[in-house]
Amino acid sequence: IGKCNGLTVLEVGDSAFGMPARISATVYPGGSGIVDIEREVNLGQPIHSKGVMILSSWLASHFAVSDPMHLSASLTFEQNYGEVDGDSASLAELCALISSLSGIPVRQDLAITGSVNQFGEVQPIGGVNEKVEGFFTTCQLKGGLSGSQGVIVPSTNVQNLMLDSEVVQAVRGGQFAVDAVARV
Repeated sequence: IGKCNGLTVLEVGDSAFGMPARISATVYPGGSGIVDIEREVNLGQPIHSKGVMILSSWLASHFAVSDPMHLSASLTFEQNYGEVDGDSASLAELCALISSLSGIPVRQDLAITGSVNQFGEVQPIGGVNEKVEGFFTTCQLKGGLSGSQGVIVPSTNVQNLMLDSEVVQAVRGGQFAVDAVARV
């Protein structure tokens, strides 16, 4: 509950590779809104902070339409000691928050990427191939493919997928899934 696998891209020289990042959220009574821990410790770059503000707006527009939302929450990338930039984790962050609010767990055999706008539409992100392949490799290394593992990507990124043949074969064989979503 309150935990989700996001996807990041690390660039080292001319190489880029994807890897999962654990995102967690806690929710408690109060009125301070959503605290972006990355921003508070100066690790969150402006576009990431903008993404958190946008998902906060989406939450308020759904849960505080007639009454103010009395909510305090914190959101962070666990065991991250570098800068966080971009808004491609905002869908995963929102899923962690909703999980914490509802008490319903998020499947841990899935990883999620996508940017969210104020209307709940999932927008395209960069590095989609690296992110999918990175989670696929992580699943292989952590005990093999079970058939339940997969990634959730923006539907607008499907046209950009050019995955390694090993990933394509695993998807065709039902060992790994790539699911596309258009809305929260």
